[in-house]
This record gives sequence, structure tokens and C-alpha cells, in this order.
Amino acid sequence: MTPDKQPSLFAVDAPPVEFHGSDYVEQRDRPRLQRQLDAVKDVMSDGLRYTVEQVYKALRKKYPDMRCQHTSVARQIRNLDYDKHHMGNGLYVYWLVREE
Repeated sequence: MTPDKQPSLFAVDAPPVEFHGSDYVEQRDRPRLQRQLDAVKDVMSDGLRYTVEQVYKALRKKYPDMRCQHTSVARQIRNLDYDKHHMGNGLYVYWLVREE
């Protein structure tokens, strides 16, 4: 596991994700960030491969009241246990890794 990745969220005993940042305020930011993370995990839990743009569009369709930018989607993907493949020209596809 790289330092940038969290333990698998598919594991029963997975610890909560630790959000942080220079302007992070737990009480203000955790509910929004946790909702984003849960939504990204929900969209990607089908095992398919997605670009950040595809996850973003799926979130907008499935969760129309959620405000989330592409950068937030990319960050939340990195909070999950994922794998990726470079498609070329800086484009990656991502998928969740399931523990057997």
C-alpha cells in the first residue's frame, strides 16, 4: 500500500478515512467529505473502470443535490483502495480493489 492510499474500505474493520488540509475543520468539513467519499465508493463499487470524468458524471446523475468538483472526485478516489491504468495523454482509468 502506498502512503497516499487508505486501507481497503471493503474490509469490515477498515478504519475511518482521515481527512486533513491546511483549512480543514472537522465539524464543518467531515460530513461533506465523507458524503463525497461514500458516493464515489458507491458509484465505483460495481467493479468497472472509470475515468475521473465518468465518476463525476455518474455522481451528478445519481446524487443531483451533491456539489462536487472534478478535483474532489479525484481526491476521493485516492482515498479509496484503487488501482489505475494509464490510457495515454495523461488519462487514467481507476477501479476499486476488492480484498478476497
